[in-house]
Amino acid sequence: MNRSIGALKDGKQAEPAASASADHPKSLAELMDEAASQVGAHRFALQKRSKAKFERVIQATIELLEEGGPELVTTTMVAARAGISVGWLYNFFEGREALLEEILVTGLRDLDRRLANVEFDLSGPNWKEKAEAGVEAHIEYFADLPAVRALWFSSEFSGRMIVANRMHDNELAAFLARSITDVRPDAPDVPLDIVTQVFVGMLDKGVDLAYRENPRIGNDALLQEMKRSSIAYLATFLP
Repeated sequence: MNRSIGALKDGKQAEPAASASADHPKSLAELMDEAASQVGAHRFALQKRSKAKFERVIQATIELLEEGGPELVTTTMVAARAGISVGWLYNFFEGREALLEEILVTGLRDLDRRLANVEFDLSGPNWKEKAEAGVEAHIEYFADLPAVRALWFSSEFSGRMIVANRMHDNELAAFLARSITDVRPDAPDVPLDIVTQVFVGMLDKGVDLAYRENPRIGNDALLQEMKRSSIAYLATFLP
C-alpha cells in the first residue's frame, strides 16, 4: 500500500491498520515471519526434549557472543556449551552462520514483542506518546541485549543477516504507514511509506552511531537526540 499524504488531507483519514493488505503482516508480532523463514535454523524442534536442546543451543550461542563476540561462536564450542553433539546441532543448523542468524531472528522477535507491549503505532491524537514509547523500546532493546550488539556491530553482520534486518525494517515501516489515521493539512506531499521508512532509518542510524565507538557502552546523549529528532520529523507530517 503506497498512499500519499495528499490523499489524506481535507478531512480524509487513512485506512485503519486492521484493513492492512494481506501482503504485509497485520501485527507487530508477525513482522519477522517472512525473514525468519529464510535465515537461521532450517528446521525447528517439535518434541519437548528437542525443544529443550534447541533452547540450550540458543542460550549457548548468546553466552559465547557476550563473552568473546562472533569469533568465539563455532559449532563445536556451541555444542559443547549446550551439552549436545555436533551432529545433533547440524540437524537444525547448516553451520555457525546459521547460528548467528538465529540470534538475529530471536533478537528482532524480542524487539517486536517490546514494541507490541507499548502499542507502538502512529494512529490517533496520541501518536506522539506511542512513537516515543516505541523509540524508547528500541533504545532499551539494544541496552538489554549485549549478544545482539556484539553481532550487530561486528564484521560478521553481513549477507543474509543484512537482508533479514532490511526485510524487518521494511515491514515495520509498512506497518507504521498503515497505522496513520490523520496528517497535518500543511504536511509535505510525501508518500506515507517513505515517511515511515525515513523514521525507521533514523532509529537504525541513531543506534549505529551511539554504539559505533564502543558496542558495550552506548552514547546516551546521542540516543536521546535520535529520539528527539525522529519524533520531530514525524511531527512535520502528523498533527
